[in-house]
Amino acid sequence: MAKLHLDMDLECDFELYGIGTHIGGHRLAWELNRLFSWELVYDRELKSFCVNTGELISKHIVYSYRKIEEEIDVSLVLNRVPEGCLTVGQGPNSLDYLLKVNLGNIKLDGIIQTIRTSKLVTLVTYLDPEKSGVLEAMFELE
Repeated sequence: MAKLHLDMDLECDFELYGIGTHIGGHRLAWELNRLFSWELVYDRELKSFCVNTGELISKHIVYSYRKIEEEIDVSLVLNRVPEGCLTVGQGPNSLDYLLKVNLGNIKLDGIIQTIRTSKLVTLVTYLDPEKSGVLEAMFELE
């Protein structure tokens, strides 16, 4: 019997940023809330599994803020844990957190510049979601 293979292209409707900091996730979420008037709160743990064996590799804490009526979806994900990182490529393994931002129709210029004003953040950079290795994990957050 012939098997059909479904080939899908995932389209990114969000921006992805990497953040380096010495503080914990709850404190960083609070700082981003202060900077952008968001309401990031603890949401869940994102689990990373080995592709070949299906074995659990690591768990990553997620803070989320959603406003359905305005199509706003923001997630702060702990990238680096003792068991490993979600990201691969682009050199983002040194980034402590990933910030997934989808603001719908709202344009928020200067996200990087605004985050850089915080004394709690040591590094913030834009990441290409398709090259970061976390595209599927970011879609799991929706």
